[in-house]
Amino acid sequence: MDDYTADLTALNLILFVGMGALLLFAVFLVGRFTGKRTAYDAASNFGNDAAVLKTVVEHAHEGLVMQDIYGRIEWSNPAYTRITGFSAEEIRGRRPQEFVLPPNNQLTAEDLNNFKFDLGKFSSGFKELIQNQRKNGELFWNQLTFAQVEGDTDDKTRMIILCQDVTREVERFAELEETRKRLKYQAEHDELTGLATRAKITSFLQERLSSQRGDARRVGVIHFDLDHFKDINDSHGHSAGDTVLRHVAGVLRTVVADNGVVARVGGDEFLAAISDPAGPDQMEQFAQQMLDDLTRPITIERERLKVAGSVGLVLADTDKTSLAELINQADIALYAAKKSGRGRLSWYTDALGAAHRHRRMSMAQLDQDLESGNLTLLMQPQFDLQDSKVMGYEVSTHWLHPSEGLVDPANMLSEQEDVVRMARIERFGLRQGLAEIRRLREATGGFYTLTVDLTGASISTPGFEEKLRQLCEDADFPLEDLIVQFKPQAIHFDEPDCLQNAIDRISKLGCRIALDNVGSVHGGVAQLIQVSAHVMKISPWLVSDLETDAKKRHLTQAVIELAHKFGCQVMAVGVVTKAQREILQEFGCRFIQGDLIAAPMSAREAEIHLQDFTDGNELD
Repeated sequence: MDDYTADLTALNLILFVGMGALLLFAVFLVGRFTGKRTAYDAASNFGNDAAVLKTVVEHAHEGLVMQDIYGRIEWSNPAYTRITGFSAEEIRGRRPQEFVLPPNNQLTAEDLNNFKFDLGKFSSGFKELIQNQRKNGELFWNQLTFAQVEGDTDDKTRMIILCQDVTREVERFAELEETRKRLKYQAEHDELTGLATRAKITSFLQERLSSQRGDARRVGVIHFDLDHFKDINDSHGHSAGDTVLRHVAGVLRTVVADNGVVARVGGDEFLAAISDPAGPDQMEQFAQQMLDDLTRPITIERERLKVAGSVGLVLADTDKTSLAELINQADIALYAAKKSGRGRLSWYTDALGAAHRHRRMSMAQLDQDLESGNLTLLMQPQFDLQDSKVMGYEVSTHWLHPSEGLVDPANMLSEQEDVVRMARIERFGLRQGLAEIRRLREATGGFYTLTVDLTGASISTPGFEEKLRQLCEDADFPLEDLIVQFKPQAIHFDEPDCLQNAIDRISKLGCRIALDNVGSVHGGVAQLIQVSAHVMKISPWLVSDLETDAKKRHLTQAVIELAHKFGCQVMAVGVVTKAQREILQEFGCRFIQGDLIAAPMSAREAEIHLQDFTDGNELD
C-alpha cells in the first residue's frame, strides 16, 4: 500500500489544507477538554471563531477523531459516524481497535488494554492505510492521518486523527495494478505456449552476463527449431500446428526445468538459456533429451503425428561474450544442424563462425550483383535425334563467386529460407533467356524452345502467371515454346497449396510443363499421374551407366515406354557418349541433352556453336 499512498500526493495536499482549519478546532477542543489555555485562546480576537470551526468540522467529508494517549475516543465528528456507522455516543471512551477492525485482524484483550500511542512514530503528518469494517459488516479502506497536540505530560497529549474512506481509490489502484501485471505478463510470455518471449529471455541472459562479469562463469544457449513445421500447418491446419507448438513447449519446459528459461522466439523457433551449466555434457544431455522426447508421436484429431527438430548449441564464458554474440552463435549452430540433415544437434565452433562470416559476405555480394544484374546466363542445347538438329536450350543463371569462380547460386540457397533471392535469380534467368532465344531465332532463322527451371519461390508469388504472360509478350515469344520444368520432389501432392495448383495455372497459359530429374533417387514417375506434364526428363544418374548396367537399361526403357503412354515427350539429360545416345534412340527417346552436344555455354558461344553444329554431323 505504500505505492498507493505515494499516488495520493495531490489529494493529500488538498486534505492538509482543510486539515489546518480542522486542527484549529481540534486545538480548541483540547483546550476545552483539558482546561488548558491554548494558543488559539491567546490569538483569537473573533467572537464567533468556535462557531465557524464547529460548522467546518460538522460538514466536513472526512472523519475527525480525538483520542487520548491510550487510544480512547474523546470526541468525533458526524463524518466519522457516516464512514463507520457508529454514533458518537457508541464509541466515546472506546478504542477504534475494538469495533472497526475486521475479524481477521482483531487485537487481543491484553493488547487493547496495553495500547498506548508511540509518540515517536505517530508524529504529526504520519499516514497509515488500513482496512476497517463498518458497523454493518462492510469492509472499507481507511486512510488515517495523525496529528499530535502536545500536553504538559504524555497523559495530557491528544491525538487528532483524520479519517478518509478511500475504498474506491484503492480498488481503482488495484485494478490498475492488476492491469499492469497482466500487461507485463503478456509482454514477457507467449500467449500460445505460455513460454517466455524473446524480450524476457533476452533480459534474462543480459542479467546473467552483467551480474557474472569477471566471475568466470558460463552460460549456455540451446536454439531449437522444428523441422518441416510448414508441412504440418499446410497438411493438417493451423489448429494442429498450434497443438504441436504447445506440445513442443511442454517438452522443452520439462527438460530445462529450473535450470534456466525457455522462450518461443519465432513461429516454430525456441530458445533455452541455461544458467551456469555444468559443462558441454549437460548441454548435450538437455538437447538430446529434447530431440528424443519429441520422437514420440502425438495424437491430433485421431491422427498420430511425428515431430522432429534441429538444435544449435553454444556454451560461453560470461566475461568473454556479449548478448549479441551469444544469440548470433546459437543461430549459426542451428543453421549448421539444419544444413547437416536436420533432426540433429550442432555445436558452435570458431570454424563454423568463420564459415558463416564468409557466407554472409558472399550473400552480401550476391545481393549487390542481383541488384545490378551482374549475373551470367548459360545455355545448354537440346538435340532432336529424329530431325538431327538443335531444337531448344535450357538456360541457367550463374554467378561469379568472389573465391569459387562461376557457380550456380541456387545451390548455395535454401528454397525455404532464401525465397526472395531464389525468385530474383529465376526471374533473371527467365527474362534473359527469353531475350537470348529471341536473338538466336532472329540471327539463325530457327525456332528454338526455351526451358527454365522454376521453384515455388517464383510460381507461388501472387500474380506470377500474369507476370509470366507479360514477359513473353514483351519478348515476342510464344508461350507454347516456353518449357517450365520442376523437380518432382518439390511437388507435395498431399499439401492443400502445393505447387501442383500453380503448375496447372501455368499450363493453362499455354506453357509446356517438364518433370526434371526423373529416375533419380528422389525423382519417381508417380507424378505423371497428377501432373499434366508435356516433357519428362530422364535423370543423368540413370543415363550415366547405360552401357554397363543392365538394371539401369531396363529401368530407362520402362520409364520411356511409360512416358509415351502418358503422352509425354522424353528427353535424356547427361548424355556424354555416342553409345548412350544409341541406346536411348533404340528405346524410343527422341531428345537428348548433355556434353555430347555441348556443355552449358554463354549466349555468344551458343551462337557460334549453332553455326558449327549443323545437320547433326558432330554426333557421327
